[in-house]
Parts: sequence; structure tokens; C-alpha cells
Amino acid sequence: MGRKSEIDAALEQRIARVLAGTAQFKAPATLEARVLKGIERHAKVPWWQRRVPEWPRLAQVIFALTGIAAAALLLLARPATPKALGTVISQPAAMLKQPAADLHATLDMLAVFHRLADTIVGALTDGVWYGGLALCAAAYVALFFLIGLGYRLLQLPASR
Repeated sequence: MGRKSEIDAALEQRIARVLAGTAQFKAPATLEARVLKGIERHAKVPWWQRRVPEWPRLAQVIFALTGIAAAALLLLARPATPKALGTVISQPAAMLKQPAADLHATLDMLAVFHRLADTIVGALTDGVWYGGLALCAAAYVALFFLIGLGYRLLQLPASR
């Protein structure tokens, strides 16, 4: 036990010497007292006023389970009118009519765009496709050159 305290004391002295040599500014004499006072004040804070990860493990588990139960309760027991509940109970398929109609309208709109794209693509010749592909490749390579140029310009030493 005595040997460990000697090692700790020696280590503390070496660290103090290194830190004393690196400090550019001297700390106020009251800084140590204020830091210790802050640590003591933090230690006296009750566990329920701290951050959740600092709570005891059992309190964390109970907190998580309570949150899950509250979320499930809100999802399962959301407010509904008696008329809406009666419709759901008597005709469950009635709930799906509106979403099905919305999906059908969306698919009709996508079909229009598909026919338009098919018409445009069919009208283009192979030369246009290959030219467009070559233009994209050239733009891609030019982008790399521009990025490299910008990087080199930003890395130039400032002239004084």
C-alpha cells in the first residue's frame, strides 16, 4: 500500500513539472477552490435531477419501460368517435376504401409519366444517347479538375 502511494506521488510530481513548463498563463489562485466547490455541488445533486445516463440502473430500466408503455397506450387508445368505431367494427373494409382510391390515383399519374418518358426515349436516336453519355463523362472529369484546382488555390501560401 505504501509503495503504491509513493508511485502515485512520484507520478503526480512528474505531471506537475510537465504541466508547469507548458502553461502560458497562470491560473487564478482561487480556481482550484472554485473547481472543488463545483465538484462537491455536483456530487450533492439528487440522482433524479441528473441526466438519465447517471441514474441508477433500476431507475433507468423503469423509466424506459414507463416510456414504452405510455407510447403503446397512446397508439392503442387514440381518441375515436363512436361513429368511427361503429364503422370499423361493422365494416372493416370501409377503412381501406380511401387509401385504395388514393393509391389508384397515384398509379394513374405515374402511368402518364411512364408513357411520356417512353415516347421521348423512343424518339431519340443512338447518336443522341452516345453524345449525352460522352458529355456526362466529360463533365465528370472536368469536375475533378475543377476540384483539384480549387484545392490547390486554397492551399497556396498567403503572400505577405
